[in-house]
Amino acid sequence: MANMHLSELLDLESMSVIQKGFSKMTGMASVLTDENGTPLTETSHFSSFCFELTRSTAEGRARCENCDRMGAKQTMRSGKAEVYSCHAGLCDFAAPIIVDGRFMGAFVGGQVLMEEPDEEKIRTTANELGIDPDKYVEAVHEIPVLSRAKIEDAAEFLCVVANIFSTMAYNNYTTLSKSRELENISRMKLEFLSTINFNIHKPLQEMLFLANSINRMELPEGVGEKLRKLEKMNQTVINTLADAMSYSEMTRTDSDIVETEYDLLKLCEGLQLTYMGRLMERPVDFVLEVDEDVPTDLFGDVTRIRQILVNLLNNSVQYTKEGTILLHISKKKTTYGLMLYFEITDTGIGMSEEQVRDIQGMFDRVHEDQVIDEDVLAFGLGMTSQLVNAVYGSVKVQSTQGKGSTFTVSIPQMPTEE
Repeated sequence: MANMHLSELLDLESMSVIQKGFSKMTGMASVLTDENGTPLTETSHFSSFCFELTRSTAEGRARCENCDRMGAKQTMRSGKAEVYSCHAGLCDFAAPIIVDGRFMGAFVGGQVLMEEPDEEKIRTTANELGIDPDKYVEAVHEIPVLSRAKIEDAAEFLCVVANIFSTMAYNNYTTLSKSRELENISRMKLEFLSTINFNIHKPLQEMLFLANSINRMELPEGVGEKLRKLEKMNQTVINTLADAMSYSEMTRTDSDIVETEYDLLKLCEGLQLTYMGRLMERPVDFVLEVDEDVPTDLFGDVTRIRQILVNLLNNSVQYTKEGTILLHISKKKTTYGLMLYFEITDTGIGMSEEQVRDIQGMFDRVHEDQVIDEDVLAFGLGMTSQLVNAVYGSVKVQSTQGKGSTFTVSIPQMPTEE
């Protein structure tokens, strides 16, 4: 709270509208100031006596700003509306804006007289400020003369408005505080997960490699099956950590779609180079096919699209020991733009009918609360459904155990030019 300012807690444009309404109704000047008396809004209904003459000189402006500070301090000390006289003899009043017990600013109004002006004093002030005395006297007679009762009524109403401002600022303060608290919690969660991921991921990968190596040896009956179960459990933990990191990263940042122009071919060629490098030590070919009628320049959320493709390609790389991984991209013309299809086919271990049903069910039930099956986690697909849903897409799964799998992602996109 100590580092916050009123300008952060109030919509100054909306405050200006309320301020102008007050001035129009009362015929008095008004302005919103911070705790130091510095104006936060444009002044409303300021008289020519004040605005065009007094504040037009350096000395006059300095005296006025000092009066504003004095009014802010008086109302800060008392915690209620205060009526006071300015250096030029006008009557002003200020009401405090207090947020969570702290004085944050004031709603200042006035520029009226309680009695007819003393012309001799006005001329003296004019000479001190370097203003034409005759113009100054003429201008002061344009200032409305009001009874103390009317001025006190206006000050009381000003106090009501200031209380409304205080309530609005407090509500915004609590919302902002909660938002920052949640942001800090989210950051701490991400840091915790990053530490866990860093400390556990490498040992898990080494354990997986060892289990894989031992599984190739001649083993007593039953040991091989236990090792395969260990591999599966190990891979599930690795994929769960990866999904947790992805989810934390995604929820930490703005969850809205961020659409930009991007080069589809560059995106896919970059992925091709990455996965060709990862597959160098295996007898697996990575093939990229893009239909000729697919436009290169598109408009969409390229970050999420890349994440979707990486998740699905990682799955294919993980379970394909030999053969081919194919990324095929096609499109279908629609009334709003086009539907882009990303088809990832591999010659990996494939899935059983039950596993396909579970994974397809996860993609189809993305809007519902669900417990993700451990087989789904084992395939590293826990976050893919959330990402696809975020870009209004869909996924279809086909697979034959022992022969491979095909994931087809359809995502609506807009070409940057026809």
